Amino acid sequence: MMPTLGHVLVAAVGVLVIGCSRPPEVLTESGLLILEGATIVDPAREAPLKKSVVILRGERIVRVGRVGDFRYPSDATITNVSGQYLIPGFIDVHVHVPMGAEIEALRMLLAFGITTIRSPGSSPEQGTHLRQRLAAGEIHGPRMFVAGRPLTSRLDLEPWGVQVTTEEEVQAEITRQAASGVDWIKLYRQLSPELVTVAVSAAHTHGLKVVGHMGVTSWTEAASAGIDGLTHSGHAGPTWELVEPEHREQLRWIPLNVAPPEQLRVMSMAQRYAKFLEAVDLGGKWFTDLVATLVDHDVTVDPTLVNINAMMYGDDLRVLATLEPALAPPRVTATWGDGWAARHPLLRQFPEWDMPAARGLFSIALSMVRLFHDAGVRIATGTDVGMPWITPGVSLHRELEFLVSAGIPTREALLAATRNGAEYLGVLSDVGTIAPGKTADFVLLRSDPLQDIRNTRSIEAVYRAGRRHLPGDLLPQSRGKFRASGITSR
Repeated sequence: MMPTLGHVLVAAVGVLVIGCSRPPEVLTESGLLILEGATIVDPAREAPLKKSVVILRGERIVRVGRVGDFRYPSDATITNVSGQYLIPGFIDVHVHVPMGAEIEALRMLLAFGITTIRSPGSSPEQGTHLRQRLAAGEIHGPRMFVAGRPLTSRLDLEPWGVQVTTEEEVQAEITRQAASGVDWIKLYRQLSPELVTVAVSAAHTHGLKVVGHMGVTSWTEAASAGIDGLTHSGHAGPTWELVEPEHREQLRWIPLNVAPPEQLRVMSMAQRYAKFLEAVDLGGKWFTDLVATLVDHDVTVDPTLVNINAMMYGDDLRVLATLEPALAPPRVTATWGDGWAARHPLLRQFPEWDMPAARGLFSIALSMVRLFHDAGVRIATGTDVGMPWITPGVSLHRELEFLVSAGIPTREALLAATRNGAEYLGVLSDVGTIAPGKTADFVLLRSDPLQDIRNTRSIEAVYRAGRRHLPGDLLPQSRGKFRASGITSR
């Protein structure tokens, strides 16, 4: 019987299907660890990868694919992680490691899935020493990038910095810090636009990036000078740029946390904040220009929303309880100072500080960050660990929740904590996504973070450079606390 057209088509399709199905890749390397069956939730991917296979050899990822794509050697170790979700390790770009509680804080950060941190301001000796101990595996914790002491022109207001008042002093200090081995330069609030420009140029000459907590210098001025990153969306710097230029000299002192002009002291703090908040306009040309400058100069912002929230609600223990200070080991909470649960350091430094009056800044910060994101400004997650109530690890997950509550899509918020942070730190070729050749830094979750950002807390295990860590093993004394918080403690 002659074949019909239908027979021919069926046969052709069969040949095509057979031709397109590839045989499994035969792996011959020894010492492979295979994680099989998880759904990869890498926000840098367009969609999750179900029934995945992630193959490690030592510290590196060597293959990524699906179940059935590979044939393993006989000595491979296969771990079934079906039903779990694999996401890149989280990155917190704003961690002041509490001195005196370094070991506990670093282990806690790792327990919460944070595999990379940047310390934006410490003594070079402290920062580089910790970085070396972490790299050598002497202590458990994230990989660490460090900045030296921040450059300021007013030690009376910022005694934790290094005072520089001339171009020559700026250049000399940056040369000294570069020689000490720091990765970043930190600029602080009292530095003028002229000195910021000099500092950025000098740092870049040494191959160092620059982050700024601005005040006297605006974010627009700092971005125009070529700064790499800016921090704190509710502090000095961006805040006074939200009002018309003609009002700035009257109002800029508020977020600077310095004494107001004499003529304004007749007003209460609440009245002064009301005046400031009334003048804020996120639709003004000056704010649009700021956003455009950040985009044009590729400036990354870590808004530290979780710390802004704690500052604005530092007198409300119900709000502070959401930061779960009870999870922090006693040696960590001890670094927060006497009376940390009832008072904020600002109350001691600035007796006039009026938290209820200032709370409007938090909703403004949320709106500002959403507008930054929508315009294409790179957002990275930083939380200001080291400040009171900013519980290491917990704070990163709260920051993610705030980003989502600001209106940023969940996938984009996760990008801020993974790829964006790696790109900002200049290590995207090594971490930040799940891909062959990269360091095996990732987190296994029990629940899908794309369905609910709070599921980033459902941590089953953390892999740092290919080594598996269980949260309860990193901080044994907190196992019961971890279990109550939603993190596995096995």
